[in-house]
Amino acid sequence: MDKNKKGALLVILAGVCWGSISIYINYLTDAGLGTMQISFLRQLISALIFAAIILIRDPSKFRIETRDIPLLMGVGLVNGVLFNFFYFYTIINSRASIAVVLLYTSPIFVMIMARFLFGEKITLGKLAALVLTVMGCVFVTGIVGEGYSPPAIAILTGVLTGFCYALNNIMTSAAVKKNSPETVTLYTLFFSFLFLVPFSGAGGIVTVCKSNPMVLIVALIMCLVTGVLAQYAFSLGLNLIESGKAAIYGATEPIVGTTVGILLFNEESNLLKMLGIVMVIAAIIIIAKEDTKGS
Repeated sequence: MDKNKKGALLVILAGVCWGSISIYINYLTDAGLGTMQISFLRQLISALIFAAIILIRDPSKFRIETRDIPLLMGVGLVNGVLFNFFYFYTIINSRASIAVVLLYTSPIFVMIMARFLFGEKITLGKLAALVLTVMGCVFVTGIVGEGYSPPAIAILTGVLTGFCYALNNIMTSAAVKKNSPETVTLYTLFFSFLFLVPFSGAGGIVTVCKSNPMVLIVALIMCLVTGVLAQYAFSLGLNLIESGKAAIYGATEPIVGTTVGILLFNEESNLLKMLGIVMVIAAIIIIAKEDTKGS
């Protein structure tokens, strides 16, 4: 398998893993955990699991150049704190569907930044895929025809969520050019956890886990799927393909999230949502064909 196909599959896998997060979030919030507590628990357990894997397989992956620490701290700060703050603020002050749509303005930022930082070309194929992705996400979230106008501050924080998502993409791309994907994944999780400590409410987490031990089991599965596997696959994928293309492939996340909502949580399914899924898949096919021509 050539590197473009492998990179695409890895980023799609990451999107699928991230898209399943509502399964765990719904259980953990019902159990009494807050959103930042869940984020803290996810980064902490994921960092510990990945550190144990590296310790067993290849301890040399713990090594990192001192000059690369600020970059990985930046990835951790954006990934762990800023993204979560803006995303959750948007959800709380508008709707989850609005937050998802504004989150997927991120490919726009990625393509612009990647053009100036990495010299990645903005092709007609990328632009077509970008339009399909954004419009597809609008349809998938079901906000068309609702007549709902979110507050201006929620629109701003939603766009900032997309910017943070894009910045995470760009910074991870830069990091894997200097370090192994394993090292980048480990320190991203570690610094994300570290920056989340002040917002963790650790005492509350302990109380909830004592009253309901099942919380730890669900949290462990969540960390393995949406933390360790997703972050590692994403880092590996960005080591193989362009950032702009990865941003499109990652749009599998809302598709999976919508499918999970329909199948497991009895959320409404309609023609527009199905059309949105088809549009995102079409965007992925366009980028995949462009990769095939390029190779």
